[in-house]
Amino acid sequence: MVSLGILLSDLSKEQHYSTGIAKKASKSGMEVFRFRPSGVNTEAKTIQGESYNQVTNLWESERFTIPTFIYDRSFHGLTRDNQKARNKMNWLKKQAQFLGHGLPSKWEVYSKLNDLPLLQAYIPVTAQATDSKTVWNHLHEYEQILLKPSFGSRGTGIYLLSKVDNGTLVTMTKNGKRYDRHFKSKEQLHRWIESLLNKFQFLIQPYLPLSNLDNEPFDLRILLQKDATNHWVEQGRGIRKGNKDCITSNLATGGKAITYEKFMKEIANPHQKYIELTIGHILRTLPEELEARFQPLFELGIDLGIDRKNRVWILDINSKPGRKIIETLQPEKKEALYEAPIAYCQYLTDNLVKAGETVEENLSL
Repeated sequence: MVSLGILLSDLSKEQHYSTGIAKKASKSGMEVFRFRPSGVNTEAKTIQGESYNQVTNLWESERFTIPTFIYDRSFHGLTRDNQKARNKMNWLKKQAQFLGHGLPSKWEVYSKLNDLPLLQAYIPVTAQATDSKTVWNHLHEYEQILLKPSFGSRGTGIYLLSKVDNGTLVTMTKNGKRYDRHFKSKEQLHRWIESLLNKFQFLIQPYLPLSNLDNEPFDLRILLQKDATNHWVEQGRGIRKGNKDCITSNLATGGKAITYEKFMKEIANPHQKYIELTIGHILRTLPEELEARFQPLFELGIDLGIDRKNRVWILDINSKPGRKIIETLQPEKKEALYEAPIAYCQYLTDNLVKAGETVEENLSL
């Protein structure tokens, strides 16, 4: 029997989503499990996790064999996986078909995209924060810069550094509130930067004026997923707006959701068509270019910024995107979101059959 395993960092996360998928899958006779990386036993080739019981509509503790397909929804924040977890993930990828293999670090993605003539105009200048001197040189050149974690997600760990008359101001957003720290001397700043870089890897970008006239930061999140024919489809889009004077707009850090249509009404007519055409070009080009340079993907959350000159920027690309803004603004889309992983599993199954193999034969090679 074809089965789907949902890989999570914590089984308490995304419960509604995993249950919605499981209910859809049960109608087509597909078993669904959910588990954490720590539940993988490479020697016994089994996994300790939970299985969905379609009769009771409950998740039950179970040890099971490796699922046919795996939907990786695990998050690890600012840190990389430890070596043991990485080894398990690498082993698992040889045992089962992942719906999507994810993207590498943000630096690797930016480096590849920056070489593409069709996309480089929409990529902010990006550099690695190799040491405090590099950060200082960029701050001196641009006056305001962002430090973004190379392995971060959900708007966490982003810092704005601004040159001010009596030193450097460092700003961050946490739980929807702005926090400032003032460094009067260059030496103090360098010590803080070095302590940060000793823990995590960061990228440097010039600060872009991506806020409205009320000084509220905003960005556009667009969710793409593959359908049953292996084509990219847009599941929805929405504007995430942060609190006044904050630097991030992610819903996880206190942002609010407003419809794209409402946002576009606030833009003068001559600029609306340009923005629409640019967004359309990015959506047609970006997924294909990513898959041509990295491994196959199933879904993407594309975050775009629109500055005060109506230029469109690619701010972030997530291969494990959240769905909160779509569920908030377009609740009628929930069923389609639950169905999408199942439909893509069916495509992968049919694709193997057309190649003259069963799923089991393919995964045993």
